[in-house]
Amino acid sequence: MKHTFYIPALIAFGIMVSQVQAAGLMVNGVDLGSCKSYFDGCNTCSVMENGQSVCTKMACFAAGTPKCLDTPATSETDTQLTDMENSKSVKDLTTDFKLKTFNSCANMESVMKNFIKDYYKAHPYNGGGYRGGGPIMFEQGMMDKVAVPSVTSSDAAQNISAPISATDISNTNLQVAGVDESELIKTDGTNVYFYNSKDHTIYVAKAFPATELSIIKKIKIPSSFADPKLFLSGKKLVILSTKYNNTDYGFRYWFNRQVKTVVVVYDISDLNNLRIDRYYETDGNMSESRMIGKYLYILSNSSFSFPYNIYYGPEATLDESKFDTDFIGSTIKPQKIELRKTNVDSEKNFSQKGKLLPYNLTQKDNAICSDIEYVLPDTETMKKFDFTPSLVTLSIIDTSDATKETKTKVLFGDVNQVHMSLSSLYITSNLYTSYDFRCAPGMYCIMPYYYQGQNTLIHKLAIKDDMTSYTASTIVPGSPLNQYSMDEDSTIGNFRIVTSHSYPNQSSELFVLDPRLQILGKLSDIGKDENFQSSRFIGNRLYLVTFKQIDPLFTIDLSDVKNPKILGELKIPGYSTYLHPYDATHLIGIGYDTKTNQWGGTQNAGVKIDLYDVADVANPKQLSTLTLGDAGSSSEVLQNPRLFTWYAKKNLLFMPATLMTNANDVNEPYRNKNAWQGTIALSITTGSGVREEARITHIDSSGMETKRTEECKQYAKDYSKPICRKIIGGGEYCTNPSQMYVPSYCYIDSPIGEYFANQLWNFSNDFIVRNLYLDNTLITVSNNAIQANDIAQDYSKIGKVEMK
Repeated sequence: MKHTFYIPALIAFGIMVSQVQAAGLMVNGVDLGSCKSYFDGCNTCSVMENGQSVCTKMACFAAGTPKCLDTPATSETDTQLTDMENSKSVKDLTTDFKLKTFNSCANMESVMKNFIKDYYKAHPYNGGGYRGGGPIMFEQGMMDKVAVPSVTSSDAAQNISAPISATDISNTNLQVAGVDESELIKTDGTNVYFYNSKDHTIYVAKAFPATELSIIKKIKIPSSFADPKLFLSGKKLVILSTKYNNTDYGFRYWFNRQVKTVVVVYDISDLNNLRIDRYYETDGNMSESRMIGKYLYILSNSSFSFPYNIYYGPEATLDESKFDTDFIGSTIKPQKIELRKTNVDSEKNFSQKGKLLPYNLTQKDNAICSDIEYVLPDTETMKKFDFTPSLVTLSIIDTSDATKETKTKVLFGDVNQVHMSLSSLYITSNLYTSYDFRCAPGMYCIMPYYYQGQNTLIHKLAIKDDMTSYTASTIVPGSPLNQYSMDEDSTIGNFRIVTSHSYPNQSSELFVLDPRLQILGKLSDIGKDENFQSSRFIGNRLYLVTFKQIDPLFTIDLSDVKNPKILGELKIPGYSTYLHPYDATHLIGIGYDTKTNQWGGTQNAGVKIDLYDVADVANPKQLSTLTLGDAGSSSEVLQNPRLFTWYAKKNLLFMPATLMTNANDVNEPYRNKNAWQGTIALSITTGSGVREEARITHIDSSGMETKRTEECKQYAKDYSKPICRKIIGGGEYCTNPSQMYVPSYCYIDSPIGEYFANQLWNFSNDFIVRNLYLDNTLITVSNNAIQANDIAQDYSKIGKVEMK
């Protein structure tokens, strides 16, 4: 697990002095008598001998009646704060996490040398001992090694006519309107662009009108590209991927240049003549990406290592004084390469297969030393926290202008979850400790102390087109579940985040932070002893699902930012992993039904779709529910909401699913008597509830009985006769034959569906993985084929084209 330390200023502690009145210790009009320490509703205070009280100023999120802290705890006295203050296990941070920039490259080298020495003294076993050759830098062969996707055309692409576009077009399901997210499939209303993992190829298919369904272009992706994703903006197709090179850290460099983030921008205005506008490559693994209009934002994470044991310790092979000469700060800066279209002959410097192409290739550092923003912990802090040194690069590309250089910003840090609004980017990182801790003097934290275990660092950047600026940072207890655990209020700019933690008890918490990430309000102990499953912010409401044995759906009011409160709660079997707004007073929930297994535990059963009525927020209701399949059923939509294909105009939901039908055999609890995979079309209305409309599959299961018969012949032998052997001296010894295992689907009373359920994964390339709609056409996509289905005609097949 990586942990990050680039958190900047967290605002300052203050010291408040108040005079004790003669009558006794008067605090906010309350007489605390001869109390020596007290909590005034915001601050922890100690009474000095001169009668004054000195208070440590905390964030005032729990103002209330002043309490003396000298007396033993009662049911009305919260002693958590004093227990923490007096606990020997609580440690103070010693680092002032204020964001800094290097003065110069010499300053960066000096700071980094000290940091690396301190870090590996604190964590000597994290130091690598690798000594290999120097890394292949961009200028040392990259000119001929840039892996550019290759394009081929099908017969159908030779004369592509002017496109006709659908009116109602399916888009990637987004958390924030206007902030696009990458996906395997995109459409412009006429053509479908799909990355096929089986062939490592992007297929461009004409899908509208459906009667002309055909593959018109194929873009072959280099084998070094891993798990590509797509964006589509106007006439630009963007391909993003993590790329793995055959380079290494190398002695002296200690920076991992094996892993790259790659962006390829295609001009698709003329599909007969696809053109690469831009090839961009930077160090690091692609962590997250978003797109607003023509601007693409990519976060890449780079790690570096130091061969500590070569210089220090019993295994050292070099004198430690050589470290100062071996370490060169510039070698750990992330670099970028950019290939851009040019018509100027003197700028053309890129060749492929010996042919000079009309591109200009440049390579440079992602940032000058004085632009790199950082926070590096001191030696004492590093002893208390375990984290991996790494660098984050934010790259911003104007996809509409191929001549414009990519802008980059570099931070020392890490990326866990990301939330992006139209004007802000929030980056979260994990912070794990094995003990409780307080913030250092000079810091203003949203909490007086933090419990051991998982906490979260939040870093906020302001975004405007290709310009960024640092705003603020803070630490919140616990960790968010996913990007839907975070939200920015679009009217005020407050940041809301839901986290969960397991210490001191399992529960979830809500924090409301202002635009500077200072706390406004919080709500604790939501769903005590329950697991956080999903959340959705909609306006001034938060809908939150936790689960242990039943599913509580909480409705939470956020209109009073200082005092968010639970308005209502609905307890039903199962739980939702994703919540989607249906209209102003209804929610769609998708998740799992649950059941009690034979050991008394709770396990997932079928895939469940719910319609909730939240018009009366104090009394949310389950208006309708539908469960599909039994235990073992699943849908990728439940973990990846980008696949949630909601045709709001027609009240239709399309979701790929794998459904299992259990045999309910007490001796074989995981035995299934049938299975199915494909897309399910669901009608969801407030009047009729959740209803299944149709099922579409790409799997051809014909001939299954013949295959089963052939396979089961091997078990069709008589094993009932005893096996006897002669014994020396006369007589014989006989034993019963060992019982050979016979699959349950080979018995005569087993339905053919049981055999299919056991063979299902042999059809994995026929699994429907994505759906989209174009007017009255539902497009279903597997790795083997693209199929058009008529929504208005009971989803009958209009056409099907294979991808090969």
